[in-house]
Amino acid sequence: MKRMCMLLAASTAFVLSPACIAGVSNVFVSNVGDQSLSLIRCVTSNGKNPIKCEEKERMDAGFGTSWPANQYDGHPAWWWSGLGGEVIGVKARASLSPLKNANNMVTVDTYDLPGAPVKTGSRSNFIGISPDGRTAWNSAREIDEIQEIITDPAHPNFGTIAHRIPVPDFDPSSGPTGSNGAARPCDATITPDGRYFMEPDLGGESLTVVDTVTKQIIHQVLPPLADGSDKVMPFMATTNGKIVLVENLELDNTYDIWDVSNLPDEPQHLKKLTQADGLGVNAQTSEFTPNGRYAYLIMNGVPDEPSDSPDASRLDVLDVREDSGTYLKIVNSIELPQNCGAHTGDFSNDGRYFFVNCERTDELVVVDSETETAVASIPVGDRPRGVVVR
Repeated sequence: MKRMCMLLAASTAFVLSPACIAGVSNVFVSNVGDQSLSLIRCVTSNGKNPIKCEEKERMDAGFGTSWPANQYDGHPAWWWSGLGGEVIGVKARASLSPLKNANNMVTVDTYDLPGAPVKTGSRSNFIGISPDGRTAWNSAREIDEIQEIITDPAHPNFGTIAHRIPVPDFDPSSGPTGSNGAARPCDATITPDGRYFMEPDLGGESLTVVDTVTKQIIHQVLPPLADGSDKVMPFMATTNGKIVLVENLELDNTYDIWDVSNLPDEPQHLKKLTQADGLGVNAQTSEFTPNGRYAYLIMNGVPDEPSDSPDASRLDVLDVREDSGTYLKIVNSIELPQNCGAHTGDFSNDGRYFFVNCERTDELVVVDSETETAVASIPVGDRPRGVVVR
């Protein structure tokens, strides 16, 4: 969820306030193939063509990011993402030109521990900005650690690790590897009040919950197995403060849905989504729509179809409104371009549009959340992955 525009209730319908009707969204796209950044400028309005987008700039960056911190903005001039052994902060809001100055990028060494594994090129840090923007919480998969990082540029210790929390491994059979730990904390999501941080443990099989005030793990809960699986392997998570959606690698990929509305009480498992529920295959991540009505589940395939089939990448639309008759059911699937290879996405500043990468076709796709259709695509650099809006 990004930049929650004020919602006005009109009987049971939700409408955007006038302040959200028009605006500019600067979409930064990280192209991992050539380690470049593209800046796409999109203008939205109530006119005949409600959104117009074009690539304004592209430059060599020297890094490629896959999973930027999209849930909250933090300090508006900065955005953050994880790399192998590092977290990177980038000061760029409406242009790429500030990145020609080294002072507008900061890296945080997340390997700063004795005996840490050998650094690799994998993007194994997953960072989430706290709602107040002062700190971020990072899942350091390589060293089984949760880290609180100071992200307030006015703080004297900006860009340093303030607290470290070791993550216990609930599945000893996983074991550490040459480049990763045993529990392998694998994503970052924070409740809207900033009080609780949650992350799935790819190796440990658990969902870990941290109290950000006491800086302690308060729960590690284990999801049930799907029929026919022997490992769940949770790897991504997103929360709206009421539920948390967790993507799993088990079988053709599944979702677990946990009730976290009563934290600090233990999360309660509500549902496991599988292909029998209409779920696609090869789950990537998910984002809640800014109006709170749905969650977009970014899927990279459908059962029994090749990766280049027309519907191989899609957004499965999950109903997350509690008073709905289809609560926690998939109510639609939004088709993305053929052979897209979608992974990540972010919403426009007015909340209407969703921007999602197509890694295989080197483009950024624009989805209209009102019509639930892809309405535009913009060429970018080689193998786009990370998408963040400012």
